[in-house]
Amino acid sequence: MAKISETELQKRLRKLEEGVASKPLVEKIGDQYEYVDEFVYLAYASALSNLSNGSISSQSDATDFQFSPFNSSGVLMAYRGFFTNKSIYQSGDPTDYTWQSTSGMVGYTASERYYTSSTKRLEELGNPTKPGTGVTWTVISAGAGIPGAAIWFAERFKINSVWANWSITAVGPWVGTDFLVDAAIIADKIASNAVTTAKILNDAIDNDKIAANAVTTTEIAANTIVANNIQADAIGVNELAANSVTADAIAANAVTASEIAAGTITATEIAANAITANSIAANAITTGKISASTKITVGTGNNIGVIDGADATYRIYAGHATAASAPFSVKQNGEVTIQTSTSSSASRLVISGDTIKVFQGSTLRVKIGNLA
Repeated sequence: MAKISETELQKRLRKLEEGVASKPLVEKIGDQYEYVDEFVYLAYASALSNLSNGSISSQSDATDFQFSPFNSSGVLMAYRGFFTNKSIYQSGDPTDYTWQSTSGMVGYTASERYYTSSTKRLEELGNPTKPGTGVTWTVISAGAGIPGAAIWFAERFKINSVWANWSITAVGPWVGTDFLVDAAIIADKIASNAVTTAKILNDAIDNDKIAANAVTTTEIAANTIVANNIQADAIGVNELAANSVTADAIAANAVTASEIAAGTITATEIAANAITANSIAANAITTGKISASTKITVGTGNNIGVIDGADATYRIYAGHATAASAPFSVKQNGEVTIQTSTSSSASRLVISGDTIKVFQGSTLRVKIGNLA
C-alpha cells in the first residue's frame, strides 16, 4: 500500500475543505444586504380584479392580500402569487407577484387550527402537536371562527404532503403579572378601584398609549389625580374637550394661585356668567389680586357706582351713568366734584376743584375759594 507524506496529506485535506466550505447566504450590495441567490416568495389573495397574464396593475386589485394560504376560517385562498428576488425582505406589493388560481393545486388541501385559553407565556405553550405542561389545545372545526374564549391561536398548513411549522399568535385579552397580550385591557375588564397610583410605575403610561376618548370623567375616581401627579405642561388646552372640566369635578382648594401660570386665564376664556358669587369663597379675592383697565360697575341705570380704567377724564363716579353728569366724581388728576343734589330747584352743596358753592335752586348763595 502506497504511503503519502504528511505534507501531501495536509494539501489534500485543505483542498477537500475548500470544496465543501459553505458559501455566504447574503452579501452587501452598496448599503443594503441581499441574498446571494434568488429566492421565491409566495403570497395569497381571496380575489383579484383586472387580472391579465398573471399580473395586476394596482394594489387595490388584490383582496385579502396575505402570506398565509388559508384564511382565518381555514379556507384556502383563491389565488397564489410568485415573486422571485434576491431581497431579504418579502414584497408587500401585490403588483410584484405573478398570480395563478389555487383551484386544483396538489398539496394545498389541508390546514390545522387550534386554540387555547391558557394564560401561560408564549414560550411555555408548546404547540398542538407537543403542548406545554398543563396546556390544552382545542381543535377549531373547518369553516368556524376563533372562539371568544381563545387567548392563543395556532395554525399550520400542508404543501405537497409536508406540514409547515406552527404559527402561534395572541388573539384574546389577558394581563400577566409583568406583560400584556395585545388588546389585553378593555374597560369592562377592569374592576372599580383596581388600578391605583401605587400600581402604576413612573412613565408607564405615555400619551401615545391612550386612545382618543379612552378615559372619561366617570372612570376617574374622586381625588385620583392630584397636582403632584401631573407633570408641568402635561395637559394643554387642545387636550381638554369642551365642558370636560366642571366645577363639580374640582375639589375644594384643588387649584391655588401658585398653580396657575401668569396670563393663563384671560377674559376670552371665561364664559358669560361662569363665575357667580356662590362660586367665590369668602376673602378669596383681595385688592392685590385685581387689576382692571376697563370698568367695574355696581348697580344699574343711574343708580350706580363706577371705577373706570378706560375713561379719558374720570376714574371714579357715582349717581349717574355718564361720568360728567354724576353728582360725585374723581378725575384722573385727583380733582373731586361733590354735589348733594343734581336738581336745579333744590338747595345743594357743590365742591368742585378749588371752590365750594352753595345754591338755593339755581341761585348761587355762597362761593368759597376761587372767586373768578
